Amino acid sequence: MISEEAQSSFAHIFKSAVTTNFCDYYNDMCEIDVIDDHKEITEAEFSVLTITSTSFRFLTLLHFDTNESTIKYFANGSLTDQEHDDDNDAFLDQILEFCNLACGAMNRHLNDHYTYSGMSTPYVLTRPCLDFITDLNPGYIKHYRITINPSLILHATLCVCNFGNVDFSIDKSKADEITGELQML
Repeated sequence: MISEEAQSSFAHIFKSAVTTNFCDYYNDMCEIDVIDDHKEITEAEFSVLTITSTSFRFLTLLHFDTNESTIKYFANGSLTDQEHDDDNDAFLDQILEFCNLACGAMNRHLNDHYTYSGMSTPYVLTRPCLDFITDLNPGYIKHYRITINPSLILHATLCVCNFGNVDFSIDKSKADEITGELQML
């Protein structure tokens, strides 16, 4: 069983990690809204972020299309059309790096309550794989629309599979920090 407080905490951890990385790192506006109809999620691919503890597996799926607006956003406008045509791998590297930063932020929050948790390396799957998410028998699943500067819309799915009772509460007033950037002192 996953308590309501734990569900709220997972949602807050996710929203905090995404908004911190988009708003603070990219200096953009970011709104995250719950959606009731998962059929709104039409993107062709999704990255999978996994954090696992002895009590649960927390999966975050970031849905995206490999289209011009998404590529330009994650490339921060630095890819030319020729580079876009030649190097789809560079785009995937950039979006997966964002996912890695967000996953790290979520894991730091969870480490306050679950000492033994680990993250997987983000990877990309295609839309047909999404149909099998229910085979994981999740105790909690929620879908979100992420609107950035309102020109880019992405979607996300949170999925928590529990191996026992999951009940914790995070301090929602705690300030988030950007980490993962190298600093020279």
